[in-house]
Amino acid sequence: MKKILLTAGMLVGFSAFSQAQEGRVGINTTRPAATLDVVGDAGNTSKPDALLVPRMTRAQLTAKDNAYVTDQNGALAFVTTIDGTASSKTTNVTTAGFYYYDAPSATWKTLGGGSVAPTLPTFRTIASGTTAAIQESDIGNCVILNAQTISTVTLPAPTSAMAGKSVKIFEASGAANPTISSSDYKSTGAGVIVNATGISLITDGISWFSDSLQ
Repeated sequence: MKKILLTAGMLVGFSAFSQAQEGRVGINTTRPAATLDVVGDAGNTSKPDALLVPRMTRAQLTAKDNAYVTDQNGALAFVTTIDGTASSKTTNVTTAGFYYYDAPSATWKTLGGGSVAPTLPTFRTIASGTTAAIQESDIGNCVILNAQTISTVTLPAPTSAMAGKSVKIFEASGAANPTISSSDYKSTGAGVIVNATGISLITDGISWFSDSLQ
């Protein structure tokens, strides 16, 4: 009897070792067809079949910023609630849903969270003064210059959280030709916004560049 049990134990151990050597793990299957093969139990209607990834709020995910580096490229998480203040890594986490960590950009990127309405740009009008100061809150939105007295446009200092984002500026008075005045503006052009036209500026998080609409 002992020999039979010992033999059976050796066979089970050998089988597990063999599957481990193949580098595949199976759940509800003894023949995994991939690195991880999860097979549902369709016959058991009382048991949910799904794969649950880590679930946390944005604040909790942000608190783990230092834990996500190159080795975590492709990591998947589900954000349940938008709370706290976003960091440069969680700047794209704006709605509940699935996100994956993109190590090259050091940011979490969305996989979508269901039926979420797109975020539309806002329009802010500056109708007086000689200097139009573009605010950080204008990033991703549009600013309308509607004063003939405006001669200068200033830009906010770029941050890593702004990288890849843009702002569109339109001259609507039909008479002014304001000039962009910012040490962070690196385009070769003069930065003049010709009257009755517009300009699109984009930042890499360090400098501003023109993606002109003129």
